[in-house]
Amino acid sequence: MPGIAHELPLELIRNRPETALELLRRVKRIELPPSAAARAESGDCTQLSPIEFRADAVVVVRDETGTAVLAVIVEVQQGRDAGKRFSWPVYVTTLRSQHKCDTALLVICPDRATARWCGRTIHLGPSGTITPLTIDPDRIPLITDPDQARLHPELAVLSAVTHPDEVDDEKVLDAMAAGLATLDEDRARVYMNYVISSSRPVTTKGLEEPVTTTQDDRSDLADKLVDYFFHWKNEGHAEGLEKGRAEGEARGEAKGEAKAVLLILETRGLQISDDARERIQHCEDTGQLETWIRRAAVITSTDELFTE
Repeated sequence: MPGIAHELPLELIRNRPETALELLRRVKRIELPPSAAARAESGDCTQLSPIEFRADAVVVVRDETGTAVLAVIVEVQQGRDAGKRFSWPVYVTTLRSQHKCDTALLVICPDRATARWCGRTIHLGPSGTITPLTIDPDRIPLITDPDQARLHPELAVLSAVTHPDEVDDEKVLDAMAAGLATLDEDRARVYMNYVISSSRPVTTKGLEEPVTTTQDDRSDLADKLVDYFFHWKNEGHAEGLEKGRAEGEARGEAKGEAKAVLLILETRGLQISDDARERIQHCEDTGQLETWIRRAAVITSTDELFTE
């Protein structure tokens, strides 16, 4: 995953352990009890020896009684490292012994070549083998469905970052924005920064519209996220916002902001009459539209949008 910080996949998984299971399903179909719950646990794989081994992340799935039914070791591997072929078996056998359950080793790789190398079977000798399960950007789903993004917001963020050629697609950005809307402010801010710093300038410019839709009915969070976006925009981090845009470009900006107003209202489930939709779509006053964007994040009915 070129340009992605090593910490990004780990932070996503630690914040929402189910993300590791979604990635694992891309590699190997697994069936878990309906009541099973996943949580991040200690990655300490220390044995009774002077050597300490620590996995990048460990997710343990437990049934309703608290009994571990699956342990998933998650490693982020940026390149070939021969030493891992000796430490990974330690992770697997130690975690299996600790939790008394099946254990999987999932290795997240930046490209297919690294994934092929990491996925080679590790021969332990006459006693057996261990085969890491690997995933590269081609196996991370491209999420364009807002409902799927709301269920798996971390996976939507990872999707946007690992598919730079597709992330300019409006559907990808809209889906990610819907996922961010389900998170608390601090986490949404961190993820937004990851996406902005990992994306190309043209993609960053494309974030201008959907970021303003990452609001829910918590007025304080909505206001702060919108303020954060406008601060980011005004600081000039979004390339392509040249000074003195021509009149046609201004109309294009107004059209985009009108769409943002409608997206916020739709995301929050508010009814939009035909008259209201037409008024919003035909407005070319960007100042008015920005006011409507802020109101749309906190109002309880579309009629309140036009209150003076």
